Amino acid sequence: SMEEEVREILRHVVGEAKPTHDLAAAIRARVAPLGGVDLDLPQREAMREPPAFDRA
Repeated sequence: SMEEEVREILRHVVGEAKPTHDLAAAIRARVAPLGGVDLDLPQREAMREPPAFDRA
């Protein structure tokens, strides 16, 4: 049928769906063979005062 022909064309053009990876997974995959990495995290600071747009 025409519908099946269209499906076949789409399968050929689009191909199989590839699994998507997020950025964290890509980074993890790169550093995992090296044994990982330990990062020194900076100290947290107090949040700054939000700007007041009603004052000039």
